[in-house]
Amino acid sequence: MKLYRSANTLLIVLSFFVASSCFSQDEIGSLKDIRAKFLKDFPDMPILEIVETEIPDFYEISLDHGNRLYVRASGDFLFVGDLFKIQEDQIVNLTEKSKKRTRRNLLLTSDQDEMIIFSAKAEKAFSTITVFTDIDCSYCRKLHNEINTLNEQGISVRYLAFPRAGIGSESYNKAVSAWCSANPAEALTRAKSGEKIEEKYCLNPVKKHLELGRKLGISGTPAIIFEDGTLQPGYLPAAEMSKALGIM
Repeated sequence: MKLYRSANTLLIVLSFFVASSCFSQDEIGSLKDIRAKFLKDFPDMPILEIVETEIPDFYEISLDHGNRLYVRASGDFLFVGDLFKIQEDQIVNLTEKSKKRTRRNLLLTSDQDEMIIFSAKAEKAFSTITVFTDIDCSYCRKLHNEINTLNEQGISVRYLAFPRAGIGSESYNKAVSAWCSANPAEALTRAKSGEKIEEKYCLNPVKKHLELGRKLGISGTPAIIFEDGTLQPGYLPAAEMSKALGIM
């Protein structure tokens, strides 16, 4: 499904360039012109951001689901994939840097009051990880079994719901029940231990979390995001998590 969405998006963009030859020389004025042109011709295209790249006259178009397109303003070149910069001592993935910035910025604007948070003690607090979690995911449960160890190591954990089976699924309903519980942290812990929790319904952020995860290109759980926007796709033992965060 993800591959289909990417291919379909690419076809739409290609048809845009073929039909309009992108911009005339008079139209290539600014980033604002490019965004306006795209939004006028394709108002439903899920564009998150259009920014200049380090390559003259090339622009990066960030789409929903974490996809990136690169296009020259004249419309004669377009590619999909990662953009690398070769430096004297290293090769830098500019696309991943862009994705990190997007993850960081979107999480900074997310409402913490809608997350379930397991906080490290103030005197030990070193770092915070944000985790997209599925109650029925075995590795999510394994990670949660180490929540006390993570907190002891100074790592606070902020949970966002990401029931992979989608809206209306059993996993989705479990997440709603946990978030709607009088004590969400306790309910989430019980649910992750396999205990059946009381069904609850209320105004809840589960759908919003799911949509945010998809916007960031999340497809599996646990999806762990560090404060700088780095994505760790999958479970890490507590000791390895500490090393990755520079604690040990």
